[in-house]
Amino acid sequence: MRIECELLGTGTSYGVPTIGCHCRVCVSTDPRNKRMRSSVLLTVTPDDGVARRILVDVTPDIRTQALRANVHHLDGVILTHAHADHCHGLDDLRAFYWRNKRQPIPLYAYPECMAAVQRRFDYIFDLEYSYKGVVRFAPEIFETSPFNINGIQIVPVPLVHGPMRVAAVRVGDFAYITDTNHVPPSSIQMLRGVRLVVLDALRRTPHPTHLSLPESLAICEELGVKRVFFTHINHDMDHDEVSKDLPGYAALGYDTLRIAIDHNTITILGDRLGERP
Repeated sequence: MRIECELLGTGTSYGVPTIGCHCRVCVSTDPRNKRMRSSVLLTVTPDDGVARRILVDVTPDIRTQALRANVHHLDGVILTHAHADHCHGLDDLRAFYWRNKRQPIPLYAYPECMAAVQRRFDYIFDLEYSYKGVVRFAPEIFETSPFNINGIQIVPVPLVHGPMRVAAVRVGDFAYITDTNHVPPSSIQMLRGVRLVVLDALRRTPHPTHLSLPESLAICEELGVKRVFFTHINHDMDHDEVSKDLPGYAALGYDTLRIAIDHNTITILGDRLGERP
């Protein structure tokens, strides 16, 4: 099975540059310091050779992210949690709904996350709502058991994010771990064997609801991952400056970076820097 991951966004909830901020990262001309809200697109190709595309989190930047990544179809959408920077782009998925002959898009989430988005986007989930220009979803609830998206097994791994739980997403030897300040021992066991990880690392110093860079590195050492790319990065971390201090298996992620794992071989596929949507 081949798993390709495109980092659609690698920024924290307010993005980088931050509105009104004139710090050196926010005014940087390095495109790797331009960070939309965090999300990934997974393109998973099993032995049948047919690619499945799975979106993990739907940010307020999803329109630009999807155009830039040239996404035309989604087999499913996973929400890790209900914070605005991870789900408030749901309305913009209507283009995928229309292109797919108005077939509802499978949407997977924890029950409390699904309830939250159904309250905020009540018109989307109200089947009696008369306006036709909306997206429709097929809601699917998960807890800790694996589930399938068009034949691809997804393992949801529970994390702690302040007072709430967040789902990490494991597919084969790949894991996407965002928005957490604690990975419980039981979840560490569920992540054993992953070789490629995209992992939350908000900043160098501790934070009450996110992993710091040293904490994230410690988790990688415990798991024994082969490669890690950090995400959900704020404006305290300059790409070049931080990268010089990282061990060889670790790197800061950046928007549009594409990586793949195929039968234990990890490849950096490139990026879309300089491309326009």
